[in-house]
Amino acid sequence: MRRFHLNCGTALPPLGVCLFGVGQPFRRAKIVTHCILLESDDGLLLIDTGMGREDLEQPDAFMRAMLWFGGSSRNFRETAVAQVEMLGYKRDDVQHIALTHFHYDHASGLPDFPNAKVHILKDEFEAVQQPGDLNERWVYRRKHWSHKPKWVVHECRGEQWYGFERSPMIELGSASFCFIPLPGHTRGHAGVALKTNTGWVFHCGDAYTYHGEVDPINPRQAPYAHTLRPIVNLNYAFRNIGRHSRRLQILARQYGDEVTLTNSHDPVEYQKLVGIGGK
Repeated sequence: MRRFHLNCGTALPPLGVCLFGVGQPFRRAKIVTHCILLESDDGLLLIDTGMGREDLEQPDAFMRAMLWFGGSSRNFRETAVAQVEMLGYKRDDVQHIALTHFHYDHASGLPDFPNAKVHILKDEFEAVQQPGDLNERWVYRRKHWSHKPKWVVHECRGEQWYGFERSPMIELGSASFCFIPLPGHTRGHAGVALKTNTGWVFHCGDAYTYHGEVDPINPRQAPYAHTLRPIVNLNYAFRNIGRHSRRLQILARQYGDEVTLTNSHDPVEYQKLVGIGGK
């Protein structure tokens, strides 16, 4: 069961140092968009898609603005579909996609895999289909699901995973995963807990952005977070980042030998996992 850690969208956001811990106060931070590709008995599983081919080649006005502001590299070779093919697979080999949430930098690549089943937590699916306010409406792009994905909607039923609520396990033969609700960044934001041969890999999406926030020995905020994060937090999507950090830090301290935490954009965590890809 091979596993690959992919960067599906390099970006250079302003004031990124206070969220991601890299760069300087008035220089753009170089970050990644961390997706996971896993072999299973039922085809490939992709956790988040990163940026899609169409949004890079023919962005609409909204996407042009977001790509410019976020400092996207617009590197087509970084799209999930390009990397899947470079690894020797076909795009239709991706049979399952699990989304932490539906922001464009996590779901833009959905149209590149039109035949995949798209797994999503119920609260996030409802936010996408029926946004409750303008803050939800403007960040979900209808073109990312206009190809009518094969939705597979999951909800929690009281089952537990290391003290966290979880969805039922989704079994794909040799691979399995479940959703862990981590709401705040979006209404239905969730982590994806992936069971591997050597333990669990817990992709926390954007529940936290800087590895120091969940360090089990020396927890800390990103540099300049106290002075610069209030400015960044004018963006609705960033206001609740970090609300789960304390629980995740405890998880890492108590079960770090069983559970490996990672998130979507921290380049330090991503580089650590790239070295064990393919296992």
